[in-house]
Amino acid sequence: MKLLVGVIYTLLPEIVVFGIAALLASRAGGFSAAGQTAVELSAAAVLLATLALSAQFNRSRLFFALLTLLSAYLGLFALTRIADPVVRVSLEGALSLFLPLDLVVFAAIGERGVFSRYGGLWFTLLAAEFMACWGMAAFPSPKLVQALHVQFVHLQLLGLTRLTQPGLLVLALGLVWMEDRLLRRHSAEVAAFFGALVAVVPVLHLKSPASVALFLAAAGLAFGYAVIQESWSMAYLDELTSLPGRRALEEQLRQLGKRYAIAMVDVDHFKHFNDRYGHDVGDQVLRFVASRLQQTALTGKAFRYGGEEFCLLYGGRGLTEVRDELERLRTDIESCRFDLRQHDRRGDGTGSPTDKDMLSITVSIGAAEYGEGLDEPWTVLKAADQALYAAKHAGRNRVTLGSA
Repeated sequence: MKLLVGVIYTLLPEIVVFGIAALLASRAGGFSAAGQTAVELSAAAVLLATLALSAQFNRSRLFFALLTLLSAYLGLFALTRIADPVVRVSLEGALSLFLPLDLVVFAAIGERGVFSRYGGLWFTLLAAEFMACWGMAAFPSPKLVQALHVQFVHLQLLGLTRLTQPGLLVLALGLVWMEDRLLRRHSAEVAAFFGALVAVVPVLHLKSPASVALFLAAAGLAFGYAVIQESWSMAYLDELTSLPGRRALEEQLRQLGKRYAIAMVDVDHFKHFNDRYGHDVGDQVLRFVASRLQQTALTGKAFRYGGEEFCLLYGGRGLTEVRDELERLRTDIESCRFDLRQHDRRGDGTGSPTDKDMLSITVSIGAAEYGEGLDEPWTVLKAADQALYAAKHAGRNRVTLGSA
């Protein structure tokens, strides 16, 4: 249930923008000629603006997906001016295949920049597709139409859609893959690609250019939101632990009121883990501690402070209220045994962990609260850090409360 809620929350921007697009598209037939033209121009402006935004942030996956949507927009616009039925059907078949296929491909590629040698490969791919469509228009061929509209199965239900069966196959496989990725990672970028794939259906079925433009604009807005959200995550979230980072902590400190406590958490003997087991295991230890902070510190907000240090903010609470919770956090981490075999380490071959496979992890915690002599968040943070070092000098694996 929690997983489903997380997916729905991630898809919420797409649900909103595509819901609005569907509502407006249902009434697009009643728009005046000037109104329809305004919608079409606005959709083009949205796609161009988000394309420029993705280029500015050098997000190649989003850039080429948006370039695909913009190309599809121009292709659909051109289709309305083609009279030759063979050319029209050929181009419809090509668009039905290329649009979902490109979106799936660009969702799968690595993030290696837009204007690079790697990006040049994808510019070449889109140029080749454009030349292929030009060739279909210049040299119409009934055999090509037959190939693009090949039927793998003969079902009456499939005859109700304008999507070709090759396009339907690519779309269905892409949606299943995207859904799996969404379940594994609640990402705004993955949600935008999922929404764009869903939008392929109305885009290729609706006949009104204004209605098509509305759904393409909605897909463009979803990608624009993904650019902003992913860029925010890179700036504010720690990549290793997925906790908010130092910049997010600084913003939260500025918003604290007159009653709060701050705790600093440090992994004991962390250098020992890195030196003896390697940095990969050290990273796993940090992820493990971060996960325990999120699960155990229910009333405190956890941040990655730097290195092996973490920070907990307790807004509206004092030391007497958080001490027991910090003690529970310390004992919880101490009682959890870290299995090296789950992190690319070998056991004894018997299938059960041995003592050599298990690590005991402890943390030292220092805490301080707002009060006389500690009337600024930065001074409280410094007092908590001093209490942390007092805990380490006293033997580690303990909670120490600081004072002014």
